[in-house]
Amino acid sequence: MGGPIPKHPVLEAIKNVYSTIAVLFSCSLVGGLIVSEQTNMAKDIHPAFAAVLLIVAISWLSVVEGGQASLVGLAPVKRALYKESHPIAYKCTEISHTGDNLNRYLLGRQFMVVFIVFCVNQSGNPIANASIWGLPSILQSIFLGSGLAMILITTNIGQLNSQVNASYCMLDYLNSYANYFTIAVARLIEV
Repeated sequence: MGGPIPKHPVLEAIKNVYSTIAVLFSCSLVGGLIVSEQTNMAKDIHPAFAAVLLIVAISWLSVVEGGQASLVGLAPVKRALYKESHPIAYKCTEISHTGDNLNRYLLGRQFMVVFIVFCVNQSGNPIANASIWGLPSILQSIFLGSGLAMILITTNIGQLNSQVNASYCMLDYLNSYANYFTIAVARLIEV
């Protein structure tokens, strides 16, 4: 009693396939909306700007989310163990694990996430009465009207994957200048 629930390989494969299809479908829907100028940013500014902003924002969200998992997970690890092998990760943890800097980073990070998700929504969220590719209204209602397409993109691409990867490979994930930059921005926000 109380052990891990056994996973059935066939059910896992089915789950992986349909979730991958849902994310890819969501990406194509949002991309189509941007190209056809049916998002706020694409309509008001330019579709290319909306597409670039969406990609940059989702990528940065991934860095922010994975960086948090890495920084919190590495807190109890002696930094001297990875000073030579992962010098950027060492710099990141040297800054973040001194005094109350980790708490300050976490608070600043929350403001960054709000700003990033706002940019994601402005660039990819459909305008009222958006319609694409002659899809049945039920599909448009599910994916566009409810916001499911944007939720799948934001959570699966920008948050969950990076958090899981970072929790398994904390040093490698944190060992980038993108994370160093993100820590610096979070510290500036929460001065």
